[in-house]
Amino acid sequence: MVSITPQISSEYVVKLKEIHTSDLNSKSRRVSRTATLDGGSVTVDSGYTDTDRTLVIDARVTKSVQEDLEYMLENYTLLNVATNGECLSCAPKNIKCNNGALRLVLLVTE
Repeated sequence: MVSITPQISSEYVVKLKEIHTSDLNSKSRRVSRTATLDGGSVTVDSGYTDTDRTLVIDARVTKSVQEDLEYMLENYTLLNVATNGECLSCAPKNIKCNNGALRLVLLVTE
């Protein structure tokens, strides 16, 4: 279950039951590898931060929930997203809805 609200005072609260194609738990480190002239490579590991995370929420929604989410995407820069025991500050990136099949992409900001 995912709960989404704007960070400023608002009556908008959306609860979604995500489906199996959602990606809420992916985490990665800031690691890059560069080839060197001698045929080897150099790896640089800059650590981990939650702000590298992207949440992808897939769900089936009603028309009214879709309209609420579209309104939030158009009018609010930061959202509170509660899921899997976490409460994350997120910036909405995009929303796509086709016949009730929703895909919402959020970038974790803090």
